[in-house]
Amino acid sequence: MASPPKRVITQDRLRSAVQNLLLETDWSEITVQHVSANAGVSIGTFYNYYDSKDEALADVRQSLSLVIKKDLNSLISTQTSVEARISLLLKYFVNVLNTKPTWANYFYKADNFSERLEGGLASLLEPLVLESILSQKGHVNDAKMTASFIENGFFPLLKSSHQQDSHLSEEQATQIVIVALSSLGLVGDTLFRAASLVCPVTPLAALPQSIYELENNQTGYA
Repeated sequence: MASPPKRVITQDRLRSAVQNLLLETDWSEITVQHVSANAGVSIGTFYNYYDSKDEALADVRQSLSLVIKKDLNSLISTQTSVEARISLLLKYFVNVLNTKPTWANYFYKADNFSERLEGGLASLLEPLVLESILSQKGHVNDAKMTASFIENGFFPLLKSSHQQDSHLSEEQATQIVIVALSSLGLVGDTLFRAASLVCPVTPLAALPQSIYELENNQTGYA
């Protein structure tokens, strides 16, 4: 593969610097000078790419969101039933907490999913909840409200575990999925089979990462 243009390389260094600082420091304490110094570029060069540090953060959030969603789509496409895909979606973020400390830092130092994942977890859940309604598996009427309800209960559990430097067990992850699927009206063997699925660990490498390489890296799940 040919080397990327210089402009792409410089922006990639700035994006890596934002990631690096996010993992170490509260965003409110970070300045443009910090980002520039971490990337090894001048402040003037920073402003050739971004108008502010918040615009740089938004760019990194958007780019990493695309990477995460690509990885998740590869994972949940291994399942045909909607309840199994919801189960793997939720267990994916438990696995991030348990096995990917830098990604856990990226997600769970934030106050909610939306700060780190465009649209939040609800944007990924909503189409699955809607599918469950249309297939008459789910017995709720409002997919958007249900997805938000699940996200608002799920994120604090992950954040609390991260703050306590503890992990959620597979049994706890399964219980979380049972509660989520129960909120859709699913019951019986269908619910328990889906909730018992074991989610493989994401192949994503530790942060900070070259977003250029992440976007062009082909990962997958058997």
